[in-house]
Amino acid sequence: MDLQTLFRVLWRKRWILIIIPLLSVGGAFLIRMLGEWKYRSSAQMATGITVTDELIGDNGKYFNPYEMQITFTNLIEQIKSRVVLSQVSYRLLLRDLDGKEMPFRKPSQSKLEELANVDINSHKAEFEKILNEKLESQTLLDLTDPKQKLVKKVMDVYGYNYEALNEELAINRINISDYIEISYSSESPYLSAYVVNTLCSEFIRYYTNIKLSRSNVSLESLQSIVDQRKQYLDEKTEGLKNFQSNHEMINSEAEGASKIRQIQDYEDQIADEQKSIRGNELTLANLEMKIEQADQSRGNKPNSRIVDLRKKINTFNERYVAGGQTDQVLLDSITAFRNQLQGMMNAAGEATKLTPAELNALKDKRDQTKIDLEISRENLVSLNNILNSIRYSVGNFASREAVSQAMGKEVEVAREEYLAAQTRFNEAREKLVTNKMPIKQVVVGEVAEKPESRKTIVFMVFTGVLSFGLCAFVVILLEMLDTRIKTPQRFKNLAKLPLAGILEQLPKNGGAPNWNFFTPANESQELNRLNHDLRKIRYEIENRKVQVILVTSTKKAQGKTFSIMSLAYSLGLIHKRTLIIDTNMRNNSLTTMLTARFSLKQLMEYYNKNTKLIGTAKHSETKDPETNLITPTTNPMVDIIGNKMSQLSPSEIIPGGDFKVLLEWLKVQYDYIILEGAGLNEFSDSRELVRFVDLVIPVFSADSSITEEDKESLNFLKSLQNKLGPAVLNNVPKEEKS
Repeated sequence: MDLQTLFRVLWRKRWILIIIPLLSVGGAFLIRMLGEWKYRSSAQMATGITVTDELIGDNGKYFNPYEMQITFTNLIEQIKSRVVLSQVSYRLLLRDLDGKEMPFRKPSQSKLEELANVDINSHKAEFEKILNEKLESQTLLDLTDPKQKLVKKVMDVYGYNYEALNEELAINRINISDYIEISYSSESPYLSAYVVNTLCSEFIRYYTNIKLSRSNVSLESLQSIVDQRKQYLDEKTEGLKNFQSNHEMINSEAEGASKIRQIQDYEDQIADEQKSIRGNELTLANLEMKIEQADQSRGNKPNSRIVDLRKKINTFNERYVAGGQTDQVLLDSITAFRNQLQGMMNAAGEATKLTPAELNALKDKRDQTKIDLEISRENLVSLNNILNSIRYSVGNFASREAVSQAMGKEVEVAREEYLAAQTRFNEAREKLVTNKMPIKQVVVGEVAEKPESRKTIVFMVFTGVLSFGLCAFVVILLEMLDTRIKTPQRFKNLAKLPLAGILEQLPKNGGAPNWNFFTPANESQELNRLNHDLRKIRYEIENRKVQVILVTSTKKAQGKTFSIMSLAYSLGLIHKRTLIIDTNMRNNSLTTMLTARFSLKQLMEYYNKNTKLIGTAKHSETKDPETNLITPTTNPMVDIIGNKMSQLSPSEIIPGGDFKVLLEWLKVQYDYIILEGAGLNEFSDSRELVRFVDLVIPVFSADSSITEEDKESLNFLKSLQNKLGPAVLNNVPKEEKS
């Protein structure tokens, strides 16, 4: 919905948008003028939130404004809580029941009996006792107790209940300061002052008790934590002592150093023994070689290796000679064996020759070396065993030392936790002793000298604007929910068809339109406006250069009959002779309105017999029905062929070929021939007549909607392409024409 359409909708409902806000403004004025005068009293409390060390957190950072605002919000909710306001209710009811001072409110005995069913005088002492007990304990009334429930009913009658007090109570933080303002409005200035002052004192009392209770609970919790930490520290200390005693860990550092020194000494001894073993092994090998050489030189017998080499040389030499001395491989082998033999002969010749005494000395030395070597090896094994044993004991000692250190760390952690808990307990106890309550009343609520302004003008303006906005919203909502076509622009958006023009909605007090409406004697403004609308449609038809026109619609009651009569009347104004053929077999409203004879079927029969249908091109004065089957109307430029209602379709009544020939003959007699077809949604009549016409003009009522069934008929119309003419929107309200 565009702004222009929206403005038209609101303009159409302008009287609703004017009258209802005016009535609302008048009602608001009466409510303000006839209502009670209200007296407001205000008090202020300083919270101490923004001026104490609590602004700094444990990490040394200041709280941000968001956290501070949450703190103030929580405090305000506590002030407005049912527990605190109930204390004020108790005080108010006690004061009025006491009778020592002028009561703020005094409902009649009849009202008390009617609403609470109680005699206040007979229950006065009992009520005072219950109220004092509740004030002392700062608790709510137990509504399961019949007596306390009766007190609640009396409190409701007096208007001192939680809901009544909270309705007129306003609690706000003053800007971004440390102060909270408490305001209350009532019909009595003394009552207003009493409520705000009592609320401040009761809240401070309630808040003090809560803080003390929480502090006591906190001290008890901290003391319990200190005791737990002390017990844990004692357990860990005792466990460390027992472990060191059981494992004889008197001086673990000295014992550890001794073990390390022993390991170093034994490692040095093992290194010395390994050197001795390597020396003995070399000496023994040298002695063995010398003894072997001496044995070989003393015997003067060729070595077995030398004998083997000589045999191989002789064998290979014989094979070489037998092979004709041409085998190079045998020759190379013989040469290699000879070189080896020569080397061994030279070595045997160079060997030192020892005496038997020297040889025996070498053997004795060899035996002693073997003994020394065996002793060194045994010593090495023994030293390794001792070193491994020491190392194992050192490993056990390290494990015990690690356990001891871990237990020592646990003792240190337990000691630190104990000291921290003790410090927190001492700080909390000192703070409880020295701290003062930060919340206090700094401004006492005073008795108002005059009632507060009713702000009647502001209230009236607000009421008027609100009622206007609601009315406009309802009007727009109903308009958006309205699915009717209503306007030409909306028709174009919904139907997606070209629009030839519109026909204005006629006054409903004139009844259904008939042919008499189009007489020259009618000089009404409605006919003049209709002529103006018809000229646009007539211009569209003339531009098409057609003669036979079918006027149809998607459904009935769209205004086809009125549109055809209007179009024929408009064409007559430019001296165009028009013949109306009522081919709507389902509803012959044209025949009825124009009082035509039922002659369509008879006309076809007479035409087939070449009977003269009318005497001349002009109207014949004969009354013979056989020669006047075309009925003239009161308009000399318009004639009509009527029909009788039937459940048959046009193709079943009118032979197709004959009807087409008849239309060709009638086109000579008339400038325009207009046919009416039944609704496309329900009947096939219009579809059967399309083949006989030059142009199809659909008619839509602005008071109807485009349904899914209509969309199927619209698709059929669009399929006609060049035969489809522009549509006519009928029954358009005057204010929707633009």
